[in-house]
Amino acid sequence: MATDPQGFFQFAADHYPLLVDLYYRVEGVNDAELLALAERHRSERDPSPSYVADRLLKLGILETVPDATAVYEVVRPVRNLLGFLLVEHRLTSAPVLQAYLTELEALGAELDQAVAGRRGAQVARVLAEASDLVERVRQDSRANRDAIVREVLALKSNRERRSPRERFEIVNRLWTRFLEPLRDLIDVRQAMDQTLEGLGLRAREGARAFALDGALVREFSRLGARLLRLRREAADDFREAVREVEPLYQALRRESELVRGASRALERLGREGLGPLGLAERLALPVWRREGLFADAALEAFLRDLRGYRPGRPPPLPEAEEGAGPAFLDPGEVAEALGRELPVSDALAWLAARYPEAPLAELLRAYGRIHAGSLGPVSFGERARAYRLGGVRVEACPLCVEAA
Repeated sequence: MATDPQGFFQFAADHYPLLVDLYYRVEGVNDAELLALAERHRSERDPSPSYVADRLLKLGILETVPDATAVYEVVRPVRNLLGFLLVEHRLTSAPVLQAYLTELEALGAELDQAVAGRRGAQVARVLAEASDLVERVRQDSRANRDAIVREVLALKSNRERRSPRERFEIVNRLWTRFLEPLRDLIDVRQAMDQTLEGLGLRAREGARAFALDGALVREFSRLGARLLRLRREAADDFREAVREVEPLYQALRRESELVRGASRALERLGREGLGPLGLAERLALPVWRREGLFADAALEAFLRDLRGYRPGRPPPLPEAEEGAGPAFLDPGEVAEALGRELPVSDALAWLAARYPEAPLAELLRAYGRIHAGSLGPVSFGERARAYRLGGVRVEACPLCVEAA
């Protein structure tokens, strides 16, 4: 029985919240739930819930679920209409798009025959079917893009608290099942693009063959324009979808690989323990080893030997030899001795002669203080000479010290 369009839209306008509620109940509703929903969305001027439920069935908005007798679901055409109104796009898979293209190829072959036979009425029917099919492909491409963007936004927000692996599986399915067909649609090397290009060529040849039939020429031209718009918008849809999906795809793939690696490592740990991983060697971790420990019997024997031990007197410290003292040249004493003998033509020779028992380090330290000029003006001779100081041969220019 045909549905009354006016009655359908009037009922839909009066019970729009109820229809939306039914739309989102994908699993269907039974009799009790249907009456409860009708009662929940019922206003004071509305008829009874049972009347509303009966109208839903008579208008063809609901039908019974195939495997149940008292469970109802929204029929597919109404679901598609509500999905369009609610911007709830559905994804179109590659097999569906491939079926569209197969149908377009068949229509192209039929169009060739109709044009060759000069059958104008058949050409018009083929053109109408081809135009309708091209528009369906375009709408599905746009729906795919919108559905993918919506799905990506849901994955980013992750309100359902899915694991990284589950989120990656979803985005990977979007990539392989829905984005790849879009890529095939715009790639000039793929069959989809070749099919669309071939149909456009047939449209141009048909327009030339029926140049005197203005109506058919207009339909041929319109089909060519639809094909051009399809290819342009399909390319835009693909780029937009890829821009949304690719960053999330890459990020979730890295997270998934990390989780998968950690899971495998934990499985191996549970099966083989920590030894095969070599964590102590890789991370330089301190380890506890049972090496170098006393055996219980040896330790007990040692402790028995310690019983009754009486320590003796410690050995006396060695006494220093008489007259030995730290080798040290008093700066004040050196300055006073040098001051009495100024001027001195060779300071290092004077130090060696004055302090023959002093070590070389003390002689050089005193030589440095003299060279600093605190005891009088200094100057160097032109020729270097050799000195024998404490068994060491030293070469230096003579340092002359004048009286201040």
